[in-house]
Amino acid sequence: MKYAIPTSNGKLSQHFGQSTEFMIIDTDKNGEISGKKTVSTIAHNCGSLPQLLSELGVKTVLAGGMGMGPRMAFESKGIDVVLGVAEMDPEKAVLANINHTLVIGQNVCGHPDEICDHAGEHHAEQHGSCH
Repeated sequence: MKYAIPTSNGKLSQHFGQSTEFMIIDTDKNGEISGKKTVSTIAHNCGSLPQLLSELGVKTVLAGGMGMGPRMAFESKGIDVVLGVAEMDPEKAVLANINHTLVIGQNVCGHPDEICDHAGEHHAEQHGSCH
């Protein structure tokens, strides 16, 4: 299974729209990490990330927070979204998710869904990033 975790400096970025990259982590049938790589989000706009991650074979995104628009975009590509992740180490978060021990809290988006609910353009104009 392939996971994507929004990161900044190699650690979980608590807010999807503030991440500078995604760590892509592959797991094998035994639930162990079999590979990882980092994909920059700088060259892509918000609307293209679900497509890109889908093409890379990602099945699950683990994030601290994300608005409704991006969540729906990922889900429309068949990618599950797990929000409220507090574990800052992406590998530990993936392993905890596999072992059903991942601690999940509130979606840390911090904005009402009507602000976060976008495809990137509206929020980027107002706040300088997308969720």
